[in-house]
Amino acid sequence: MGKTLSSRIVAALTWVIVAAVLAGCQQPTPSEKQARLLAAENIDLKARLADQHKQIAALQQKHSEELQKRDQEAARCQTRLEAMQKDLQKGIAERVGDVTTRVMDENAQLRKQIEQLQAELKKLKPEPGQP
Repeated sequence: MGKTLSSRIVAALTWVIVAAVLAGCQQPTPSEKQARLLAAENIDLKARLADQHKQIAALQQKHSEELQKRDQEAARCQTRLEAMQKDLQKGIAERVGDVTTRVMDENAQLRKQIEQLQAELKKLKPEPGQP
Protein backbone atom coordinates (compact mmCIF):
# COMPACT_ATOMS: atom_id res chain seq x y z
CA MET A 1 0.00 0.00 0.00
CA GLY A 2 2.97 2.24 0.51
CA LYS A 3 3.86 2.06 -3.10
CA THR A 4 0.41 2.77 -4.31
CA LEU A 5 0.01 5.72 -2.06
CA SER A 6 3.27 7.22 -3.11
CA SER A 7 2.59 6.45 -6.76
CA ARG A 8 -0.79 8.11 -6.43
CA ILE A 9 0.84 11.12 -4.83
CA VAL A 10 3.46 11.24 -7.59
CA ALA A 11 0.75 10.86 -10.22
CA ALA A 12 -1.32 13.64 -8.64
CA LEU A 13 1.70 15.91 -8.42
CA THR A 14 2.55 15.13 -12.03
CA TRP A 15 -0.94 16.12 -13.10
CA VAL A 16 -0.74 19.32 -11.09
CA ILE A 17 2.60 20.17 -12.66
CA VAL A 18 1.37 19.35 -16.15
CA ALA A 19 -1.77 21.40 -15.60
CA ALA A 20 0.32 24.33 -14.34
CA VAL A 21 2.67 24.09 -17.29
CA LEU A 22 -0.22 23.90 -19.72
CA ALA A 23 -1.91 26.87 -18.09
CA GLY A 24 1.30 28.94 -18.29
CA CYS A 25 2.05 27.98 -21.90
CA GLN A 26 -1.48 28.44 -23.04
CA GLN A 27 -1.71 29.93 -26.52
CA PRO A 28 -3.24 33.39 -26.61
CA THR A 29 -6.69 33.62 -27.98
CA PRO A 30 -7.24 35.44 -31.27
CA SER A 31 -8.62 38.48 -29.45
CA GLU A 32 -5.45 38.67 -27.34
CA LYS A 33 -3.34 38.44 -30.50
CA GLN A 34 -5.36 41.21 -32.07
CA ALA A 35 -4.99 43.33 -28.97
CA ARG A 36 -1.22 42.87 -29.00
CA LEU A 37 -1.01 43.61 -32.72
CA LEU A 38 -3.17 46.69 -32.27
CA ALA A 39 -1.02 47.85 -29.37
CA ALA A 40 2.16 47.40 -31.42
CA GLU A 41 0.58 49.17 -34.39
CA ASN A 42 -0.64 51.94 -32.10
CA ILE A 43 2.88 52.47 -30.76
CA ASP A 44 4.25 52.54 -34.30
CA LEU A 45 1.59 54.98 -35.46
CA LYS A 46 2.22 57.26 -32.49
CA ALA A 47 5.94 57.31 -33.33
CA ARG A 48 5.20 58.06 -36.98
CA LEU A 49 2.75 60.78 -35.94
CA ALA A 50 5.37 62.37 -33.70
CA ASP A 51 7.81 62.34 -36.64
CA GLN A 52 5.19 63.94 -38.85
CA HIS A 53 4.58 66.65 -36.24
CA LYS A 54 8.32 67.34 -36.13
CA GLN A 55 8.44 67.58 -39.93
CA ILE A 56 5.43 69.91 -39.96
CA ALA A 57 7.02 72.15 -37.33
CA ALA A 58 10.28 72.24 -39.31
CA LEU A 59 8.43 73.08 -42.53
CA GLN A 60 6.44 75.80 -40.80
CA GLN A 61 9.65 77.31 -39.43
CA LYS A 62 11.27 77.17 -42.87
CA HIS A 63 8.19 78.73 -44.46
CA SER A 64 8.17 81.49 -41.87
CA GLU A 65 11.84 82.23 -42.51
CA GLU A 66 11.29 82.28 -46.26
CA LEU A 67 8.34 84.67 -45.87
CA GLN A 68 10.48 86.94 -43.71
CA LYS A 69 13.28 86.91 -46.30
CA ARG A 70 10.75 87.63 -49.06
CA ASP A 71 9.30 90.54 -47.10
CA GLN A 72 12.77 91.96 -46.49
CA GLU A 73 13.64 91.62 -50.18
CA ALA A 74 10.34 93.27 -51.15
CA ALA A 75 11.11 96.18 -48.81
CA ARG A 76 14.59 96.56 -50.34
CA CYS A 77 13.10 96.48 -53.84
CA GLN A 78 10.47 99.06 -52.88
CA THR A 79 13.16 101.37 -51.49
CA ARG A 80 15.25 100.91 -54.61
CA LEU A 81 12.23 101.55 -56.85
CA GLU A 82 11.40 104.76 -55.00
CA ALA A 83 15.01 105.94 -55.30
CA MET A 84 14.99 105.17 -59.03
CA GLN A 85 11.72 107.06 -59.48
CA LYS A 86 13.17 110.09 -57.69
CA ASP A 87 16.29 109.92 -59.86
CA LEU A 88 14.13 109.63 -62.96
CA GLN A 89 12.01 112.63 -61.98
CA LYS A 90 15.15 114.60 -61.18
CA GLY A 91 16.67 113.63 -64.53
CA ILE A 92 13.51 114.60 -66.39
CA ALA A 93 13.33 117.91 -64.54
CA GLU A 94 16.98 118.64 -65.36
CA ARG A 95 16.48 117.78 -69.01
CA VAL A 96 13.34 119.86 -69.24
CA GLY A 97 15.18 122.70 -67.51
CA ASP A 98 18.12 122.38 -69.93
CA VAL A 99 15.81 122.32 -72.95
CA THR A 100 13.79 125.24 -71.63
CA THR A 101 16.94 127.24 -71.01
CA ARG A 102 18.25 126.52 -74.53
CA VAL A 103 14.92 127.36 -76.11
CA MET A 104 14.69 130.61 -74.17
CA ASP A 105 18.29 131.53 -75.11
CA GLU A 106 17.61 130.70 -78.73
CA ASN A 107 14.36 132.66 -78.59
CA ALA A 108 16.20 135.69 -77.21
CA GLN A 109 18.84 135.44 -79.98
CA LEU A 110 16.13 135.16 -82.63
CA ARG A 111 14.37 138.26 -81.27
CA LYS A 112 17.64 140.18 -81.46
CA GLN A 113 18.14 138.99 -85.02
CA ILE A 114 14.59 140.01 -85.89
CA GLU A 115 15.18 143.45 -84.41
CA GLN A 116 18.45 143.79 -86.35
CA LEU A 117 16.84 142.63 -89.57
CA GLN A 118 13.93 145.02 -89.07
CA ALA A 119 16.41 147.84 -88.48
CA GLU A 120 18.34 146.92 -91.63
CA LEU A 121 15.13 146.67 -93.56
CA LYS A 122 14.14 150.15 -92.42
CA LYS A 123 17.48 151.47 -93.59
CA LEU A 124 17.10 149.86 -96.98
CA LYS A 125 13.52 150.97 -97.57
CA PRO A 126 13.02 154.51 -98.44
CA GLU A 127 10.52 156.30 -96.36
CA PRO A 128 7.19 157.06 -98.08
CA GLY A 129 7.92 160.75 -98.56
CA GLN A 130 11.41 160.33 -100.07
CA PRO A 131 12.24 159.61 -103.69
